[in-house]
Amino acid sequence: MADPISSLLYQTSLVGCLLGAVATIYFFGGLAGYIHSPVLNLAVAISLVAALIFFLCHFLAAARETNWVGRILWLSALVIVFVEIILGLVPPAARDELTHHLAIPRLYARAGRISEIPMAPYSYYPMLLDMLYTPWIYWGYDFVPKLVHGLFGWLTGLALYAYLSRRMNVLYGLLGFFFFLSLPAILRLSHWAYVDLGTTYYVTAALLCIVRWLEEKKSRSWLILAALSAGFSVATKPNGLLAWVLLFLLFALFLAKQPERGWGKISLDLAVFGIAGCLPCLPWLLKNWFQTGNPFFPLLAGFFSSSSAGEPGAEKTFVGLDIFAKRELLYGESGWQIAALPLRIFFSGQDDNPQYFDGVLSPILILLLPWAFKGKWIGEKKLFISFALLFLLYAIFLADLRIRYILPIVPPLIVLLVYGVFNIYLRIKRPAYLFAGLLVFAALHGAYLWKYFRDVEPTAYLLGRESREVYLQRRLAEYPAFRYINRELPPTAKIYLLFVGRRAYYCDRDYFHDGGELPAYLLSAIQSADDPMQIETALERRGITHLLAREDLLQEFLSHNLSPRQQGLWRLVAARHLRLLFEERGYAVYRIRD
Repeated sequence: MADPISSLLYQTSLVGCLLGAVATIYFFGGLAGYIHSPVLNLAVAISLVAALIFFLCHFLAAARETNWVGRILWLSALVIVFVEIILGLVPPAARDELTHHLAIPRLYARAGRISEIPMAPYSYYPMLLDMLYTPWIYWGYDFVPKLVHGLFGWLTGLALYAYLSRRMNVLYGLLGFFFFLSLPAILRLSHWAYVDLGTTYYVTAALLCIVRWLEEKKSRSWLILAALSAGFSVATKPNGLLAWVLLFLLFALFLAKQPERGWGKISLDLAVFGIAGCLPCLPWLLKNWFQTGNPFFPLLAGFFSSSSAGEPGAEKTFVGLDIFAKRELLYGESGWQIAALPLRIFFSGQDDNPQYFDGVLSPILILLLPWAFKGKWIGEKKLFISFALLFLLYAIFLADLRIRYILPIVPPLIVLLVYGVFNIYLRIKRPAYLFAGLLVFAALHGAYLWKYFRDVEPTAYLLGRESREVYLQRRLAEYPAFRYINRELPPTAKIYLLFVGRRAYYCDRDYFHDGGELPAYLLSAIQSADDPMQIETALERRGITHLLAREDLLQEFLSHNLSPRQQGLWRLVAARHLRLLFEERGYAVYRIRD
């Protein structure tokens, strides 16, 4: 690896594996009850700072290795990184931050250990990146996890830069880096404390390392890096398991096309990939196995008999419905609209709209595909398009379609996009048309970022003209109710959250919520009760002392799901045993009276 560009890809992949190893060590320490250990927490902080310095050094150096066009791309990418850092400095307000990726680490930090949280089935998912978030939550710097998540996106861009620079030149490497960072879905996620960019990074590193190993089969290090990266993708998020399976199958297929190597060597290579690829996710699978009897809990329940089914109320909506029936039932889509899903995700995505995939990609990812498969490296290009296509098709049929769930397809499509630009430039007589087209999409991505920046409105908070509480009250309708709970309720209170969307991160008191979106525990208590006291007893059984409810949704839900007799029982409970303490912006806090 005397080639510095090849060394950069190796080092970038290695950095990710080292971060994954540190997170895994933290996971073991957390299970042993050392969440508050200064040594453990500082090890995470130091590793992240080192990874950031690594990225900055190589990113800043790229500006010196290209021409003026490349420097414009580099400067544009620098602006994006700077804006993402600014957006990442505001308090967390994204949904999955408040329900999962910050809320669960906060419960761990309070308890001082990693323990079971049965009311949240998603807490059993592998949480590799969340381990890197936990020290910052413990220290009170809850904006840092947003920057950590962004760092994994930047490292993905750096890996793409390294691969494309080696195959073409630094200019094309920067082009891939810029278009990856500027995609609307990446822009939106780069300042949220989610984990999707972590999965995308590890899958990208695995793909690119496989490509390098196919070129240098005598080097075991590329193969091991590829396998470890694939394994860390599983340890980051459940859809990493799909990526791992596809990577293994595609790797096996490419080896099978080279029988001259001998079946002994092929079997050994597959064994190395399989064993090394299982190591990073094995601790998480063992934890779930010991806790529930199902290593993939709450997934694959039909294959394992779990000793724990989580809390009552875990979402079971639409179980048994395929993607066609589900989308027809939910959105009234026709057969051709559903069949066109693989294309629609690139053209019709919308933020915060589940029908339109809750995210925005860009048509440029596929518009130049016909020109990508010219020239050299056809085998690598087939690997990239095969992975992207199979992952997309499997994701459509295996889960609700969200842009962030399919982000691992973006880097291979970025690679093919840059190949397409390269091939067109070599053949086109008027390259100005090509440049104009690329500028149009760059401008559209920039307009998205500008609009989103205006929607977030971070300036007043960052300049000190707006306090943290005022900012959160402006962004979160339920925050005034949580502020009342934190200030006025006793430390012994336990709150039942009803139609708060499980956004419990800002609740400083003990709380309970159902595993799904609907209050199944309350509904079951009312439906099985013969008198009001039985309902109160069911709440006491959970230690619940207070309710926090979004009033309109709760009343509508109960009116549609209770019989007249059951509604009468609930009205008696509300009249005799509930005292309204606080109400603002549709959210009410009640105390359960004796």
